[in-house]
Amino acid sequence: MFTEKKSAATIINAVDKELKNIIQEDLIILQKIKDFVIETGGKRIRPLLLCFLSEIYESERSGAFTLGAITEIIHAASLLHDDVLDDSMTRRGKPSGKSLFGNKEVILGGDFLLACGIKKLNEFKNHKLMSVFTRVIHDLSVAELLQMEYEAREDIDISIYYKIIYGKTASLFQAAAEAAAIWAKLSNKDFTKLSDLGKNMGLFFQIRDDYLDYYNAKLLKKDPFQDFERGIYTYPVIIAKNIENYGVSIKSFFTKPVKERKKESIQKKFLDILTKSGAKIETEKKLNNLADQILTGIQFLPDKPERSLLESQFRKLLSF
Repeated sequence: MFTEKKSAATIINAVDKELKNIIQEDLIILQKIKDFVIETGGKRIRPLLLCFLSEIYESERSGAFTLGAITEIIHAASLLHDDVLDDSMTRRGKPSGKSLFGNKEVILGGDFLLACGIKKLNEFKNHKLMSVFTRVIHDLSVAELLQMEYEAREDIDISIYYKIIYGKTASLFQAAAEAAAIWAKLSNKDFTKLSDLGKNMGLFFQIRDDYLDYYNAKLLKKDPFQDFERGIYTYPVIIAKNIENYGVSIKSFFTKPVKERKKESIQKKFLDILTKSGAKIETEKKLNNLADQILTGIQFLPDKPERSLLESQFRKLLSF
């Protein structure tokens, strides 16, 4: 069992070790991309979710660490591809893979990571695990294309938005929880509970990011208004444009040239309208509702020390 002091650090260290073992190649550029992925891994939220759940159900630990590493490989590959698609030179305040290695190298590096992950996953010889993770790769691709289709389009609605954030974010959280359930050989009923828990965590994580982009970007360690500058209609904006008397004002900002949207004066005016529309409060309500569902889902888990650790890790995200 994990202790309070060593819990998250133990998992992260073990997952990083697995990443080094899974991503193997002699080419210097791939070695550099491998080091970049491991060094800029962030909080490892998805592997932590998978491994805490595995501990709660007393699954074999080394396999859980490997599955956690596979979730992180898929996540890392998607970020490498995103930086090229978004033309991002930084990520979370640090140089992006695109800026360090170049577009072609990053795209092929991301493909290589996915190949490494699938190759390792195949060693489990478990069709259920393979189905879960290949579904995620499918959902990521579809969601990215959907977001590109609707970028800067004012006709995006909340249903399209949910399809995008499910595929880009929630699906991998869901897969992490489902993989833990499969590894623990849980019943269909318990599998569904863990699947719902993971999905809700992913939805919460993305809507929180959307909220913080406007109201507290420092928590994300990135510059604010990035979604606004790119013309992406995120949760607060979609809510605001659907509120009577604010739709026209919201849309008019998104028709401005990018150079205009990058001006601090324009951003302040937009934030003022966004807040006065009630979208800030409505987004907070949505986040609190999802948080309640997640905390309730955690309480349904077996009463183990790791359940408290999982809850503690999630509560760290409740600052917004």
